[in-house]
Amino acid sequence: MASCPNCGHKLKLTDISQFCPACGINMRFVNFEENFYREAKYAELAQANVKVKFRRFKAAFIGSKLTIVRLCAALLPVLALLVPNGSFTLTLPFYESKTDFGLMGLISLFTGRDFGYVMGQPGADFGALRTGLFGYLATALFAVVVLLATLLCFLSIKNMQKVICVLAGVGAAAAVCGMFLIKTADSLTVHVKGGFGLLAAVAAFGVVIAVNVILEKQGIPVEYAEGMEERAKLYKELKAGDLDLDSLPQPIIETAQTRRIDDEIAAEQEEYRKAHEKEVE
Repeated sequence: MASCPNCGHKLKLTDISQFCPACGINMRFVNFEENFYREAKYAELAQANVKVKFRRFKAAFIGSKLTIVRLCAALLPVLALLVPNGSFTLTLPFYESKTDFGLMGLISLFTGRDFGYVMGQPGADFGALRTGLFGYLATALFAVVVLLATLLCFLSIKNMQKVICVLAGVGAAAAVCGMFLIKTADSLTVHVKGGFGLLAAVAAFGVVIAVNVILEKQGIPVEYAEGMEERAKLYKELKAGDLDLDSLPQPIIETAQTRRIDDEIAAEQEEYRKAHEKEVE
């Protein structure tokens, strides 16, 4: 049950008036000024925190020409894997099947009947083919992960370039291994044609690494308004419980904008005071 914020009187369901039945105070306006300033301080900090995140988000994606190039480069490994780059043919008694080394071809392989046959056959050629196919799938996986990491680069502007470089390097290594093993699988039963198409994926990963290395060296500058970073830092301390909102001044951070507002208020007050003195005279 609610109580009066002034005298602590327990309110009943029938006490629908905004005035306390015990002390008669207007409960709606108790501590109005203190609550107003408290909410204004919280709004100042929360708004700065949102603006800082937006500025970082904007800088990570379109903050410079190089960040735009990085976003485009992240698509290259995926696009390289969509292009058919060779094939392998299973030649069996009374049966023959051909599978492209493009991503769509491998999807049809893993969802068709040839997958069980390839996985179950003994021999060095089928062993090399299986390992090469999984290397190709690992390449596709890291291509997608690189793209996702690029889309989430705003989470850590300082460290995400390193993460993307590592992921792209592993993807390129998987592509090289898969390409080599697929070529060694060529035999009478497994006929491999081409198979060097993964070089396009390796080159695409190389472009991704190069762009992110340059970004790591140059850095990604983020432009903040005056006092914005300080307010965002105070907001994190407030959410962590390390800061008391009532102990902060109003405005919390003095900037050129707040000083201009204070000057405008002071000028209006002075104008009002002079007008009031004239009326008194």
